[in-house]
Amino acid sequence: MEITESTHHRDPLDILRRLVATPLRRRVQTGNVLVLVQTNDFTLLPAFPLAVASPEVNSPLVEWKLVRDYDAFGLLEEPIRINSETLTIVAMGTACLIGLDHECRELLCFIGADVDARTFQDVLVPFFCQLTNEVTCAEISHSFQTKCESAIDA
Repeated sequence: MEITESTHHRDPLDILRRLVATPLRRRVQTGNVLVLVQTNDFTLLPAFPLAVASPEVNSPLVEWKLVRDYDAFGLLEEPIRINSETLTIVAMGTACLIGLDHECRELLCFIGADVDARTFQDVLVPFFCQLTNEVTCAEISHSFQTKCESAIDA
């Protein structure tokens, strides 16, 4: 597969890959969550067994930005997870680094060159869905708890 300039980012002033263009986009529904996927690699567009999403009025929106890092090598390792109230970080060796901002509902993931399409689809996509559900369920639970506390105080 030939790598085109628009998807292969090598800027010596941006070693953290903050400015990688992710021109490929797809919108899908997973559970009750609408997910907007952006990536720089066709193989990182999830192949959900679901139809392309049509937005529902009350569906939470979560953005996944998936960046293929052609300079990171290695296979997926056991996840090391760090959670805070507003942020989840997961490292799976040099092959995958995930950051999930709970407040902005944005997942950013750097995926190494050795992670093939099947591993991505069979391992990472379900993991992203799990993280997404955790954030949206926690948000709904928090919102419900706040409403209940307000009703009790009234």
